[in-house]
Amino acid sequence: MRTMREYASSIIPTAQGKIKPCACIAACFGLTFMRGIGTLLGMEQPDNSYKEALSNGQRLTISLDRDALKALSARGEIVVYDDRFTENPSFRIFDSYRIRKNSVKREVLRAMLAYNQAHPSEPAWQRTEGSLLFEWLMHNFAYRVGFLRSRAGDVDLDNRAEGKGALGYFLQSAFEVIRDYFTLKRR
Repeated sequence: MRTMREYASSIIPTAQGKIKPCACIAACFGLTFMRGIGTLLGMEQPDNSYKEALSNGQRLTISLDRDALKALSARGEIVVYDDRFTENPSFRIFDSYRIRKNSVKREVLRAMLAYNQAHPSEPAWQRTEGSLLFEWLMHNFAYRVGFLRSRAGDVDLDNRAEGKGALGYFLQSAFEVIRDYFTLKRR
């Protein structure tokens, strides 16, 4: 069996057949590195997003990639961030206040429910279409009247909000803002 030095000298030309150990290591690393780059470039990158054309002509994208969604939202697309792989699974619809028609809201919610069925999470995201629509309506109402606008612009459809009434929803949101304010002030 040939040693690495003998093998390297047969593939790397040097003066008088002598090879330096560092050249051998560099050559082997170079070959391995180039093979790795070729493998990476040849691999198909997974697409973690779901896209759908809605009946009104707008595009809907559901994805795990928050940065890509921000860019799509800036172009006017309806985007939903899949944040179900947490203790409190949720979907977040960015700039949800821009969607005013209930028919479009229902279409987006049905697409989210179908996506959830096709790609389940652990713990499971379990919401009904009626409660999702109600929460979205409450967010849009709060945004329109200027109540906690910084929190109402996006709707976060998590498990804990299932079945919560409007008063309970607003009280909890207001309490969280006040709690966060005093927590920051103490620091």
